[in-house]
Amino acid sequence: MSELFDELKQRLRDAAKSPNVYGYKPYKGVQENFHKNTKRGRLLLGGNRVGKTVSGAVECVWHLTGTHPYRPTPELPVYGRGTAVDIEQGLNKIMLPEIKRWLPQKFLINGSWSDSYNLQSRTLTLNNGSMMDFLTNEQDTEKHAGTSRDFVWWDEEPPEYIFNEDMLRLVDKNGVWWMSMTPLLGFTWIHRNYYRPIVEKGIEDPSVAVFVGSTRDNPHVSEEVLDEITKGMKPEEREARKHGKFIAASGLVYPSFGSHNIIPAINPKQVAQPVYVAMDHGLRHPTVWLYAYVDSEGRIIVYHEYYEAERTIEQHYKALKEWEDWSGATERIVYRIGDPSIEQRSAVTGTSVRTMYSEAGFFIGLANNDMQSGLNKVRAYIEKMGVFITEDCPSLIGELQGYRWDTYATRKTNETKKAMDQPKKVRDDACDTLRYLIMSRPEDEFEGWAGEVRAPFINVAMTAPETEGEGDYSYNQLVGADSQMVHTILGDDW
Repeated sequence: MSELFDELKQRLRDAAKSPNVYGYKPYKGVQENFHKNTKRGRLLLGGNRVGKTVSGAVECVWHLTGTHPYRPTPELPVYGRGTAVDIEQGLNKIMLPEIKRWLPQKFLINGSWSDSYNLQSRTLTLNNGSMMDFLTNEQDTEKHAGTSRDFVWWDEEPPEYIFNEDMLRLVDKNGVWWMSMTPLLGFTWIHRNYYRPIVEKGIEDPSVAVFVGSTRDNPHVSEEVLDEITKGMKPEEREARKHGKFIAASGLVYPSFGSHNIIPAINPKQVAQPVYVAMDHGLRHPTVWLYAYVDSEGRIIVYHEYYEAERTIEQHYKALKEWEDWSGATERIVYRIGDPSIEQRSAVTGTSVRTMYSEAGFFIGLANNDMQSGLNKVRAYIEKMGVFITEDCPSLIGELQGYRWDTYATRKTNETKKAMDQPKKVRDDACDTLRYLIMSRPEDEFEGWAGEVRAPFINVAMTAPETEGEGDYSYNQLVGADSQMVHTILGDDW
């Protein structure tokens, strides 16, 4: 009993000298729920001043010292990792000071932060043997490899490849992770992998919990003051800063794309309209095939996607043929259109991707690959509600939500040079395929609705087209037609 009493007195003395984890009391609501949750992964989204970084730092202290009040932690010593945005701001001014603030002095070597933290190696070592290294998103993935870790904390969202590399450090120790962030980068991979399925769709994930906090959760911050500070921001950024909401960040190629362009899944066997197919070939990159039809209003409905990488052409067309026969699409396909690069012949085999598909009965026309015209046409279709995508096309939806303009390597260069007018060549395979598809449609097929913005989707899934044909020739007629014939959609190079 006397030992417990001495320990209590020591904690009170420590708290009186400087605030630390012994005096920490999480805010009721999101912050408290975040700490109490026992899932392997926890994602804390929130506006500014919600206490996200505080929560992340306190979790580190509890794990390193074996004093977590809500969940079991590994037997000491514990090995952790913290990943910040950059060294100067993210690490030196935010992450490290917050851990130092909450870490009781008695756990430091010689009671000294300078004796415990190695500036050169960026590692924190406690007198109980626990250790934590600190890295940044700016470093190569090789720097994020290495030995196993019991936990990883990311303060603000990392690139997906950094996240994946850090996650591999947890495998051997069955470790845990948490991330604290304000979603200012738009509909990124975090939105696609976690926020959309767990928060928006309400799908329970057995290993990951998502918490969304608002500035009003912090009783010490006046919302009136925050309103005054953020009044000069765009409405979307203000919502992210205050309430942790994902926003369509500037730099998106298709900023108007949203939930209003996404519709429930359609039974492919019930589609009776002519079907139009577009493809983009890849080997290490995914090979994408999109299946769509056009309703009586001229609106394009993409109702099926095939999205696979690391497969041979034979494996692709066998899988596609099986689905087409099962769904009944085989007899309804008017044409297939594809990336013009499929015409290039291999220096090894002397044949092309297009030829290999044609030998299997998949005859593919070459798409119009004018990038600027294509981007403008797709953007017009999206803004005028001329294209809808079913929920069972998650890869296409995810790419469209994160499709961004390319940027220069540094923020300074981006601010002083003319903006690039080409999208980033990252996760763009399905976006390219949609562009080929929409560019294959007649210019006057869909005009939108004059005077209306984002007209509602009403029974678009099963509305029958007014005409069955497509231009002058069907796909089957084109296959055996004379090479001098010109198709009204595919032009003279079908």
